[in-house]
Amino acid sequence: MSSQSLVFKDIRYRRDGFDLYVNLHFPKAQLTVVLGPSGCGKTTMLDLASGFLRPNSGAILEGDRDVTALPPDRRKIGVVFQDHALFPHLSVLDNVAYGPLMRGSRRGKARSIADHYLGIVGMRSVAPRQPSSLSGGEKQRVALARALATEPDYLLMDEPFNSLDVALRKELRREFAGIQRNMDITAILVTHDQDEALALADNLALMRAGRIVQAGVSRNLWDNPVDLFTASFIGRTTRLRVKKIIRKPFGVSRVETDAGVIPLEDRFCNVELPATLVVRPENLQVSENNRAGVKIEGWVEEAEYAGGYWKIRLTAGDKMNLIDCNMSGAAPPKIGEKLRVSIRSGSARLLSGLMED
Repeated sequence: MSSQSLVFKDIRYRRDGFDLYVNLHFPKAQLTVVLGPSGCGKTTMLDLASGFLRPNSGAILEGDRDVTALPPDRRKIGVVFQDHALFPHLSVLDNVAYGPLMRGSRRGKARSIADHYLGIVGMRSVAPRQPSSLSGGEKQRVALARALATEPDYLLMDEPFNSLDVALRKELRREFAGIQRNMDITAILVTHDQDEALALADNLALMRAGRIVQAGVSRNLWDNPVDLFTASFIGRTTRLRVKKIIRKPFGVSRVETDAGVIPLEDRFCNVELPATLVVRPENLQVSENNRAGVKIEGWVEEAEYAGGYWKIRLTAGDKMNLIDCNMSGAAPPKIGEKLRVSIRSGSARLLSGLMED
C-alpha cells in the first residue's frame, strides 16, 4: 500500500457563521491526531480532506497532487466513521469488498482483497455474518478493514472509538496503532479525548474555534504549551495567578503567587502581567516541611482515588489558584488540610493571561 503526505495550505472554509482557517502538514506514513472540543471544526477538516466539502480558498495537496477540487471518488482515501456505516443487507465480506468493486475489481478479486484485510484486523471468522450480529468492537474492526481494502493513500478517522466502553477503546486503539505502523499509512484521526490523542499521536494538532492553536510532537505540547488553552485542555495542570515578576536578566527571576515564590529562569519570563504560572502534576511532589527545595502551598479541596495514587487539588488564595498534584499512600489528606508541594526545577512555565474558571 502506498501513502502520501497531506497538506492544508491556507485553507479557509466559511459557512453559517463558522470560519475555519488552517495551515497544517500531515506527514507521510504517520498518524496525526487533531484534538479539540466539540464544535471546533475537527470533522469539517476531515470533510475537506475527503472532498465532501470544498474550501472557499487555499489548496489541499496529496503529495504533489492538488486535490482541492476533486470529489471523494477521485481521491484515494479511506474513511472510518464513528457509527461504522456498514451496509446492513450485505455480509461482512461483501461490506469490505464493496470498495474494491467500486474501483473496478472483479467480484472474485474484490472478495480476495476483502479476505486479506479482514485477516489484518482479525475478523476473517465473521466474514459470512451480517453486521447486525456483530458487537460494537467487531463492527469497528470491520469498518477499518473496509476502509483499508480500497488501499488508500491516507486514512481518515472521525472519533472511531467514541461509542465503545473504556477497556475496548484502549484495546482497539492499540490494535489500530499497530496496523497503522505496520502498513505505513498516512492517517488522520480526530477526537476530543485527551488520553486517546496522547496515546496515539505521532503528531498532535490542537484545534479551537476553527484554528490550529499548536501542533507538533505530543510531548512538546504537554511540556511547552503556547497558551493557557493548550495547558488546560491537554491534561491536568496547576495554575497560579502571578502577582509580580522580579526579573533577573541572564539569571534566575522570581515569580510571586498566592501559593509562594517560585524561581524561574529569565528566558521563561518573557511575558507581561496578567500572567499565569503552570506546572504539570508529575512535576509536583507533596513534601515534608523540613525538606529543601522550591515549595508552594495550598489547602486540600478535592482528593480522588485513581488506582494506586490520589489526585489532589489544592486552592491557594482563591479559585483562580488551583494546584493539581498526585500523592501516593493508603489514605488521602483531609479536606481543608494545608499541604506543601515541591516543584521540580525547570518544569514551571509562565503564560500570558489568566486561566478561565
